[in-house]
Amino acid sequence: MNRKTIFALTLAGLLSVAALQGQNFSEDEIRWGSRPYVPTMPGAIRVQTNMVEVGVVVRDSRGQTLGGLQQSDFEVFDEGKPQKIAFFVVENSPRAAAPVEPSAAPAVPGATPAPIPPTPKPRYVAMYFDDTSMRQGDVTSSAKAAGQFVRESMEPGDRIGIFTSSTTVSLSFTDDKQKLLDAIGKVQTHMRRSDRGPGSCPRMSVLQAYEIMKTGRIHTPAFDLAMAEMAQCGNCTIHAADCVMNQAQETLSLAEQYSQDTMGMVTDVIRYLGKMQGRRMFLLASSGFWTQTLGTKQDKLMEAALHSNVVINSLDAKGLSAETPAGDLADGPPPSLGLRVDLTALQEQYRHDAAKVVNDPMSYLAEGTGGRFFHNSNDLGRGMREMAAAPEFSYVLGFSPDGVKPNGAFHALKVKLANPRDVTLEARRGYYAPSARKEKDNGPQAMLEKLERTVLAGDSPAEIPVQLATEPAKLATGESALKVSVHVDVSNLPFQRRKDRSVERLFFVTALFDSENHFLTGVEGMMDLSLKDATLAQISTQGVDAKLSLQAPPGSYRLRQVVEEIATGRVTAISRQVQIQ
Repeated sequence: MNRKTIFALTLAGLLSVAALQGQNFSEDEIRWGSRPYVPTMPGAIRVQTNMVEVGVVVRDSRGQTLGGLQQSDFEVFDEGKPQKIAFFVVENSPRAAAPVEPSAAPAVPGATPAPIPPTPKPRYVAMYFDDTSMRQGDVTSSAKAAGQFVRESMEPGDRIGIFTSSTTVSLSFTDDKQKLLDAIGKVQTHMRRSDRGPGSCPRMSVLQAYEIMKTGRIHTPAFDLAMAEMAQCGNCTIHAADCVMNQAQETLSLAEQYSQDTMGMVTDVIRYLGKMQGRRMFLLASSGFWTQTLGTKQDKLMEAALHSNVVINSLDAKGLSAETPAGDLADGPPPSLGLRVDLTALQEQYRHDAAKVVNDPMSYLAEGTGGRFFHNSNDLGRGMREMAAAPEFSYVLGFSPDGVKPNGAFHALKVKLANPRDVTLEARRGYYAPSARKEKDNGPQAMLEKLERTVLAGDSPAEIPVQLATEPAKLATGESALKVSVHVDVSNLPFQRRKDRSVERLFFVTALFDSENHFLTGVEGMMDLSLKDATLAQISTQGVDAKLSLQAPPGSYRLRQVVEEIATGRVTAISRQVQIQ
């Protein structure tokens, strides 16, 4: 099962329960995942109506947010070119003594009126526990800090979601403190370890493995240390240098694999967070992960955050007790095994340096999105409060860039104070211009856009045979819900042939609208079919089923069910009045 499907299955527990009813096929033949659906809304991170918004937090030398600044105090540069600030808003948290009214650029006779500043929006905070990098002590400390924030510092209007790298715990955005505390209490370590087992020898750090792979079999400190340890192990049945190279390759490969999985999961949650209609913060609690050889993947993660207008704050869960580097594939190197004093010191130095290197991506992501990186402290409670709490004073600057080409290019931003002083500014480091590139009519993006247009439309295309059944239900928590059963006749779907399998993909969107046609809630699902001949023959007669649940208060709603198949983009949509009791 790939990472995308795992993430979908994780979020399935948030608003839906999905299954293939009464059909027992192997997991590699029919894969099903679902997650909450929110119609895509334009994000302020992109240039919309020729306007770019930049959130800024100014802190003094003690780390306190600085209030009382005016529009004239700021300067904004786009690709090094100064920009005229079109609007300026001061946003205060409830801790501020008094509200500060927004101001706009002074009117100029005959000039186009200044844009209306954005109104304050609710805040969505995704608390992400990288539990595959953290030991139990790190998990316990960061979870305790998160629980303390929820109990004592969560502000009215905040919606918090809980997510984990292992996907074992997830909770969609809610203001229910008890649900949040229950979810946080379930977070446990799922630290990944080497397939060699805890007794393997030598146990090299990923940094040492990287240096060995970079230089090969020449006499470097990294290689000589590994050779000395290998001589003490006595478990190599081939040439010692071959054993060292093999282990270095395995250690680095596993670190890269695990880090790619983590960054992929983080990217998925960021994109999900980006659909929320409000201010967006991603809080990453991690013991670090390896990105020295994964620069492109790391840049993609940053790009997703900037496109989604998400601020990333990072918390180093290791604190000051970083005895072994996060991202190591086991319990750290074994004892010195009688090594020379200089080699023992070198071993400790690699462990120490590796613990710093795996912090680099957390610092990079925070700095690039205008967030903060809390590290070198065991007071994780303070770190969580400082990062997750809405700043007492923050500012929103808006400007209209001239001559921006619709090429999807990245634009570097720089925000300065007109009169420099001993302060630090937190602001995202760039934005992406809109793209005029058109997808092919049957390209993936075009199909997703078609799917969403169909969800929001009122017509009823019927290009795939689909049957729909609904019934009101109660969740285990006692909350009202609607059960939805979707049956698809696949006998005429254009399956593609890949080796010995017939493959097809189906997208499902189930959405509820109120009496005024306002979207309330929804679930999107993906069904991947990779069928053996016998299975294809069976479901061509039986069809396939998907069951989902939507949580909503009692009332009358319009249900919109859309199914799209990917091979040709055919779609069916059904609208039905439903009652939830």
